[in-house]
Amino acid sequence: MKTRIKGNIQYRGAFWIDSITFVLGYGTQAALMFLMVSRFNTINGWKPFEVMTLYAYILASYTLSNSFLGGVMHKLSDNIRSGDFDQTLTKPLHPLVYEMAYAFSDYYFLHFFLSVGMIFFCVAHLGIAVTAVKILVLAVSILGGAFVQGGIQILFSAVSFWVFNNPLNGIYNHIRPMAEYPTSVFPRWVQVVYSSVLPLSFAAFYPAQNLLDKEDFLFLPRIAQYLSLPVGVVFFFLTFIFWTCAMKYYKSSGS
Repeated sequence: MKTRIKGNIQYRGAFWIDSITFVLGYGTQAALMFLMVSRFNTINGWKPFEVMTLYAYILASYTLSNSFLGGVMHKLSDNIRSGDFDQTLTKPLHPLVYEMAYAFSDYYFLHFFLSVGMIFFCVAHLGIAVTAVKILVLAVSILGGAFVQGGIQILFSAVSFWVFNNPLNGIYNHIRPMAEYPTSVFPRWVQVVYSSVLPLSFAAFYPAQNLLDKEDFLFLPRIAQYLSLPVGVVFFFLTFIFWTCAMKYYKSSGS
C-alpha cells in the first residue's frame, strides 16, 4: 500500500487531475440529486438536505471500502483468466488480504473528506444540534457502512472463481445508488433485501435516523440505527469466508 501511494505521488500532475475529476464527478451527481429532490419538495417525508445526507453517508462508506476492494472486484476476473492470481497464492498472506493491499487506491480518501463535509453541511443547513454522541454514532456508522459495502464487493468478486467474465461487477454500480434514497420509498421486498441479504440500508438509511432525528425504521425496531457496525462486521466476515471457500475452485490457466 505504501509503495502504491509513493508511485502515484511520483506523477503528481496526473494524481491531482484524477482526484479533482473524481471530486467534480461526485459533486455534480450530488447537485443533480439535490435539484431533483427539490423539485418534489420531499420523498416520503424526507427533505432535500436529508436525502443529500443519505447520499453523503453512502459515498463516505463507499470511498473507504473501494479504497481496498474496488480493484479486487474489478480486476480479479482478469487476474484469474490470465493466471496472474497464481502469484497471489505464493505470498505469505491470505490471498484476499494481499489482493486488497495490492489493489489499494489512495484516490478515494479525498472523496471521503468531501462526503463527510457534505454531511456536516447538510446538518448545519437543517439546524440540527450536533452532539458528541451523534458524532460518535456517525463515525461508527460510516465504518459499519464500509464493512457492508466491502462485504458486497467481496461477495460479488468471489463469483469470478466460477465465471471469468463476472457480470456482478457492473451490477453493483446499479444496486448501490438505490441506497442513496430512503429505503421506505421502495417496495417491501426491496426493503427486506436491503435490510438483510444485501444490508445496504445499514450504511445510510438506518444510521441517518439518529443524526436527522427521523422515525422511519420500517419493520425493524428503533435499535436498528445503532447496528451498522455489528451488522457490517458480521456480514463482512461471512463474505470473507465465502470468498475463501470459492477460491478452492480456482484452476490456474497454466500461463
